[in-house]
This record gives sequence, structure tokens and C-alpha cells, in this order.
Amino acid sequence: MCKIGEIMVKENKKKKLNPFLFFIFAVVIPLIIVGVITVVILSIAGFDTFGWMKEKGSTMPVVSSFVMSKEDEEIENKLGKANETIELQKEEMNELTNEIASMEGIIDELEMEIKRLENRTVDDENDNENDAEINDEVKQASASFRKMDPEKAATIIQNLDKNMAVQILSKLSGDVRGNILAEMEPKNAAELTEEMMK
Repeated sequence: MCKIGEIMVKENKKKKLNPFLFFIFAVVIPLIIVGVITVVILSIAGFDTFGWMKEKGSTMPVVSSFVMSKEDEEIENKLGKANETIELQKEEMNELTNEIASMEGIIDELEMEIKRLENRTVDDENDNENDAEINDEVKQASASFRKMDPEKAATIIQNLDKNMAVQILSKLSGDVRGNILAEMEPKNAAELTEEMMK
């Protein structure tokens, strides 16, 4: 029987509850259930239990760190609105940055166009100056041919570039031009006359 008694003692020891578990199941859990039922009944009756708990909890030393006061809620709301405003402003900044980049590209293109037009203007002025120089040279050559013997003038003009020959002949009076053309070979005289008429 000794062995049976020992076994029963061991079984009784196993069956004993841990005092901590006993406290949780016997005291804490029933208190929590009673508290929840009380809050539900008071809420149904129209009592603002959550507002009351926040108000009272915010004055308790330990609980106040977990419960948010009205001031904390206002600060939280303001912080949320400030974050939304920051996000909107970031989006606007990105849009404006893209617009600035686009405008800078347009400015670069316009500056290149201005340079191209300035270069073209300078080239046109140079061409005009060159044309004026050529016209002066043609006038001087025409003056020389005016005083020259028509036969010698005809020989020289026939050996010139057609355009230059036409320009020189155009600057001469009709009589001088006719005398020089009369001394040229008929084919050359006809070609130059035809060019002058264009």
C-alpha cells in the first residue's frame, strides 16, 4: 500500500494549481469580464464611458502615459494635417521642378536660335560688304575698258568668267559696249548679250 500511497500523493501534487494561475483564473479574468460587461451596459444606457475613461485615465500617473488627452489628440490631428500639407507641397515642387526643366530647355533652344540668326545677320552683312567691294571693282574695271581700244577690250573680256564679263559690259555705255562686242567672235558676243538680257 505504500506504493499506492506514494503514487496518490504524487498525483495530488500534480493536480494542485499553481498559485499564480489560480490568481489569474479566479480573480483577474472575472474582473475583466465584469468590467467589459459594465462598459457595454453603460454605453447602451447612453453614458460616454470611453470619454470618461480617457478623462479619468489621463490624470492617473501610470495610465496617463497610455491614454491620449484632448490636447494630445489635437496635436495628433494638427500633425496629420501638417504631413498632408507637406506631401501636397512636395508634389507641387516636383511639378514646378519639371516645369522649370522644360522652360530651361526652351530657353536653350531660343538662345541657339538667336545665335544662329546673329551669325546669319553677320554673314549677310559680310556678303553685302563683299558685293559692294565687287561692285567697286567692276566699276573700276569698266572705267578701264571705257578708255581701252575696243579690240583689246574684246580679247580680254572674252577670256573672263561669263558673270564677270556680263557685269563689266553692263556698266559700260551702249556705244562702248557695242564697239567691244563688234570686235568679239560672234558666238561669244551672242552668249554675252543673251546673259545681259536675262
